Amino acid sequence: MGLQDRDYSREPSYGSGQWSSGASGGPSWGGASSWVGENARSVTVTLIIINVAVFFLDLLFSGSQRLPDGQARSVMLEWFSVQSDTLIKPWAWYRFLTYGFVHSIEDITHIAFNMLGLFIFGRIVEQQIRSAEFLRFYLVAIVFGGFVASAQYLIPAALSGQAIAPHFTVGASGAVIAVTILFAFMNPQATVLLMLIIPVKAWLLAVFFVLSNVFGLIGGAGQVAYGVHLAGIAWAAAYHTQRWQLDFLDIDGFSRLKSFLTSRKPKLRLHDPEEKLAKQEAEVDRILDKIQASGLDSLTSSERKTLERHSKLKRQQKQQQR
Repeated sequence: MGLQDRDYSREPSYGSGQWSSGASGGPSWGGASSWVGENARSVTVTLIIINVAVFFLDLLFSGSQRLPDGQARSVMLEWFSVQSDTLIKPWAWYRFLTYGFVHSIEDITHIAFNMLGLFIFGRIVEQQIRSAEFLRFYLVAIVFGGFVASAQYLIPAALSGQAIAPHFTVGASGAVIAVTILFAFMNPQATVLLMLIIPVKAWLLAVFFVLSNVFGLIGGAGQVAYGVHLAGIAWAAAYHTQRWQLDFLDIDGFSRLKSFLTSRKPKLRLHDPEEKLAKQEAEVDRILDKIQASGLDSLTSSERKTLERHSKLKRQQKQQQR
């Protein structure tokens, strides 16, 4: 079963409306064979924890409630999904972010394949562009996809003069696909496992994603949120080709949440210059590896500053030894 074969759309009895996940959900995520051993306290893992926590909270709050058509009622969908008219309701714009953390409670593969894709590709991309930048990239992908999810129903209705049909969108796959495409841009020759079985190059996987979603959008088959997927693809392509940096976005609130989720008991620490130097050396080694793998242009501004500080420190040490 391929990327577009799994349909997580539902038609609950909220009038004549319907909702679709932002995910195709199929097992088309690959495993990067040459990348292992990431930090378990990374932003990627924190995002997965939050998604899974929201999923189980939805199960808890929704209980065994059923809609008149027999489908499971999702409290999180009612509270946090992007709707077709969200764009013209400023008081509901929080949904452009929250929908990306909600998944279908009727089909566990919805969240399972999204989180699998995020785990495989997210850890690598996070390592390459750094945690803070990765978080910004991911959250912008969610918001942009949510904007498109609403606009693709609102705009046609406005142009035709028809009423806006109720539609609900949830799921992280727009952002996960964005991460996957960015991975392919940065590591085009990496070997990944299509459907967890077939080894292919990352660039070929990206082409498959693009074509399958374009044809899906044109054909209008099923209720998969192809527009959200293509928004994620477009965001990743623009981010990489334009070499954007998102340092101007403030993510302190999320960083504090991550620290809270991953914090341990506080410990008293003494200033240790040698330990600080060792950490700087390790960071410089990582940056040099990145230059070798992706070129000098792949460095962020903070990485360049780290190299400059380290180079200055080495020159000072040599002068002191003379």
